[in-house]
Amino acid sequence: MTKPHDNLNHEPDQLPTQLHPTHLWLNWLIGGACVFYILSAITLPFANKVWIGEMPIFGLLQLPKAFLKSVIHDALLIAVQQFGWSAGSRSPDYIMTHLWAMISMTVGPALILLITLLFFRTDRRWVLPLIALISCATIDAVATLGFDAWSNLKLFNGSFL
Repeated sequence: MTKPHDNLNHEPDQLPTQLHPTHLWLNWLIGGACVFYILSAITLPFANKVWIGEMPIFGLLQLPKAFLKSVIHDALLIAVQQFGWSAGSRSPDYIMTHLWAMISMTVGPALILLITLLFFRTDRRWVLPLIALISCATIDAVATLGFDAWSNLKLFNGSFL
């Protein structure tokens, strides 16, 4: 006579396992990045609507991206001068490199996280987090590039350095 639990398949692949600390860290990182990307994309259209004094409240969420864009943009301006591509004035150089800095700012962090994730694991369990990360980053990139193109509030034109 068989017991009901004898028919269960107890293969090692199907047993619940605890996540390795690295996997747990990556899960938190991916989840945090997805939350940041979505909040950034959702609040960006309203960045110029809610102000407290001289500060656009929803624009504060864009500060990490604006800082990263500033660093990338300054590096691109130095590269333009070093390679001899400068137009001779900072303004045309700034305009020439602005889109490249914006694209690098929006794609760079997600790409670094994606490469890190692929380096640590290529299991099927990472397919959904990868899809979520890429989707959230794409939504934020489209919102950010669109906002920069049509908004009068230029959140990404400052220099922090």
